[in-house]
Amino acid sequence: MPPHVPRKRLRSTSPDAKLRNKRKPTLYDDLDASTASNSAQAASTFLSNNTDDDSSSLSSLSSDEFEDVPAPKRAALKEEDDDDDDDVVFEDVVAPKLPSDDIPHITEDLELTLVRDDRVSLTNPFGEKRGPSKRERLVRNATHRLHVLCLLWHNAVRNSWLCDPELQAIMLSHIPSRMWDEVDRWQERSGLVQYKDAKTNGKRKGRANAKARDWGGNAKKLEDGVPDMSNGDPLFRLGQSLMSWWKQRYRTTTPGLRKWGYMPLERLDRLTKAYANEEQDANKFGERMENIDDLRRCASRCEGSRDVGAHLFTALLRALGLESRLVASLQCLGYSWTKLEDAEAERTDGDSGATTATTPKKKSKVKSREKAKSGVTKSKATKRKQPSKDTELELEYQDSDDESVVELQVTPSKPQKMPKAKIDGDLEYANYWTEVLSPVTGSFLSIDPIVKGVVATNRELVESLEPRGAKADNARQIMAYVISYSPDGTAKDVTVRYLKRRIFPGRTKGTRYPIEKVPIYNKHGKVQRYEHYDWFKSAISGYRRGDKKHPITDIDEMEEATELRPAEPEKKVVQEGEETLQYYKQSKEFVLERHLKREEALRAGAKPVKKFKNKGKGNTEEEDVYLRSDVLNVKSAETWHKQGRAPLEGEEPLKRVPYRAATTNRRRELIEAEAATGHKVLQGLYSYDQTDWIIPDPIKDGIIPKNEYGNIDLFAEHMCPKGAVHVPFKGTVRVCKKLGIDYAEAVVDFEFGHRMAVPVIQGVIIAEEYHDMVMEQLQQDEAERMRKEDEKRRKAALGQWRKFIMGMRIVRRIRMEYGEVDDKVSVFGHSSKTAPAGAPEPSAMDNEDMAGGFLPEGYEEEAEGGDESCKPSTSHFFPVTDENDVDDDGDLVLEHEE
Repeated sequence: MPPHVPRKRLRSTSPDAKLRNKRKPTLYDDLDASTASNSAQAASTFLSNNTDDDSSSLSSLSSDEFEDVPAPKRAALKEEDDDDDDDVVFEDVVAPKLPSDDIPHITEDLELTLVRDDRVSLTNPFGEKRGPSKRERLVRNATHRLHVLCLLWHNAVRNSWLCDPELQAIMLSHIPSRMWDEVDRWQERSGLVQYKDAKTNGKRKGRANAKARDWGGNAKKLEDGVPDMSNGDPLFRLGQSLMSWWKQRYRTTTPGLRKWGYMPLERLDRLTKAYANEEQDANKFGERMENIDDLRRCASRCEGSRDVGAHLFTALLRALGLESRLVASLQCLGYSWTKLEDAEAERTDGDSGATTATTPKKKSKVKSREKAKSGVTKSKATKRKQPSKDTELELEYQDSDDESVVELQVTPSKPQKMPKAKIDGDLEYANYWTEVLSPVTGSFLSIDPIVKGVVATNRELVESLEPRGAKADNARQIMAYVISYSPDGTAKDVTVRYLKRRIFPGRTKGTRYPIEKVPIYNKHGKVQRYEHYDWFKSAISGYRRGDKKHPITDIDEMEEATELRPAEPEKKVVQEGEETLQYYKQSKEFVLERHLKREEALRAGAKPVKKFKNKGKGNTEEEDVYLRSDVLNVKSAETWHKQGRAPLEGEEPLKRVPYRAATTNRRRELIEAEAATGHKVLQGLYSYDQTDWIIPDPIKDGIIPKNEYGNIDLFAEHMCPKGAVHVPFKGTVRVCKKLGIDYAEAVVDFEFGHRMAVPVIQGVIIAEEYHDMVMEQLQQDEAERMRKEDEKRRKAALGQWRKFIMGMRIVRRIRMEYGEVDDKVSVFGHSSKTAPAGAPEPSAMDNEDMAGGFLPEGYEEEAEGGDESCKPSTSHFFPVTDENDVDDDGDLVLEHEE
């Protein structure tokens, strides 16, 4: 009986099957339904529009009916309407276009151009996670120095404009008559002109006239040419008068020069394009002054930036005959990587921050004043009316709403103007001011006419021009380079004058480029000495006095010796019992054991001279204080060995310190030793008195003693054994091997790099009896080497000349056949693609005398050796090659490009 195989259940046609298989619709079902409905609708529209017979059954079908027609009925419908279907050619039907909402139309190709920005970022994008790289530091250093050079030249140009006669005439035209009286008074008090006779109007009255002495008509107040110093320098009063008048007359309308800081490259690109394309916007980019005409225009209007105000004040003093200098504090970009060197965050409104907006506090003050005035007027009105008690409540109720409206109607007031934003209000210190030379004292007087209005008559006022405080730091105001420009075009560094207590570097540390310590090496590659290089001193050397045209004056020498000489910091005298840890750390007489360096130790048997009680942080322990003279420099045995000394037998080290692993092998040895012993391995340090010179034993039978590496240590001359000699020449190893002489390579030093110690070998050590033989052989080898080098140079020169002559012959032939030769023709190159367009190909049947620019048949080149009696001359033009290099034949090589 065959096995029973169950049949698969057939699909049920019952309408209840949809209910049983019903599932939740998804997003894909909705997309498929929308696509199907759109395609069906487009097909039905197309069939309805392209049917010729309006009475056809296809035209009467709607989209919904077309979808619901069963398959058998559609087949029967096609059989009945075969004639209508034959008229329609479906192959030529254009597919209907889908709606633009579903599929986007691309009119042209999409091109993406990706440009890699290889510029170095001026800011650190990683923040505190990673420091700047070496390249970024070099770029910032170069940016700082370049900015300083640009500012020096910019101020030199502005200083030359201040000597313009037309500009000075404009400034003199603004001076009122009372200022001319002050100028005359200064000239008389300074002894530059004679005193004028004072005209007395009327006679004196009273008792004073009777007791007054009669000095006579020829009596004078002072002698001619003697200044009147009764009230101090007469320049003080003149400077104060001119400064007060100019500060009232001049108006600051545009922002001046300021330091923004380093910005990202994207922000710099936007600002650069905006500066080049947009119109002049002083509030965004600062004041722009292209030529001297703009400065004259500012002088005639008495307005501009506060920098221009200081410039014009300097021009005014020069016009009055005073020797004045323009002082500029260079607000340059720094070279450090602090947060203060970066620019502030970019504002959304595009404001650069050059001007400061009014604060809401001022608005509140104005409103409070208006309310106070309204309250006063209200009280006056109530006193006049004096209402009864019944009407007080009504007035209070009526005035509770819209009180200000009633007051404005009763007591109208003038509309108050909103206070304007103060330009450069965040910059509390000036970037430009003036120095005036006093003809009486011969010293310079500093005057800030715009920002602070200071006439620096004492040291405190001079130091007040130095930017200090948190506001100056937030505004990026620094004092790094203060330069004074004279009328003759020279400049001088006067930074020391404005530092606090004239202590250099002071506040300039971190902003002024430091003095570099440059090592000077000897012929052996060791540091012989150090030289100090001041970059800014070399940068300003082109502006300083000292040449024939601008010699150094007596005033310059006196200024350099007094005001521009850095002062030494004061040493505080510490009394007994008031010593601190910092005092003992810097003391040259006493020392604490905790302050000893790694290579310092106390002498054996050193005794403390006193006790120090540390009172800080609740610790009252006493420590021994030793004399600084009892401290000795100690070194390890390896270090002493490199100096030709070794510790004496039985000497105990004065100090034990952990090892310093300079190489990878040493580090591995220390790790293994620590793992074996369980504690750190210590190294003994010895003083000079505990060591002695290393004197090796004399050699025997011409045999040189060697160490385990096959060489000998020769760190000092006395380390050479007796009976041996050092030959420090190159090639001695090859000579000794040729002659069969015993030798040992001399190790004179070690070079450390990449965690490795590489010995520096210089020559060999041999027995004295072989010295003459080795030197004679060295001279012969050197002469042979020089001959080979000269021969190589001669061949190289002949090859170059031969190539040059061949090229000239090729040029001559091309000129004869094709005309003039331009730069497109490659003569000394060998490219066949650079031939002139339309030029015929050279045939093989050309004239053989021309030889095609190459050597003709039968040509024999002269022997390279030449006459043996003639010695080749030595030429040092070509580089010297190694003697083991293969000799080139110097022939002309043709390279064909395919």
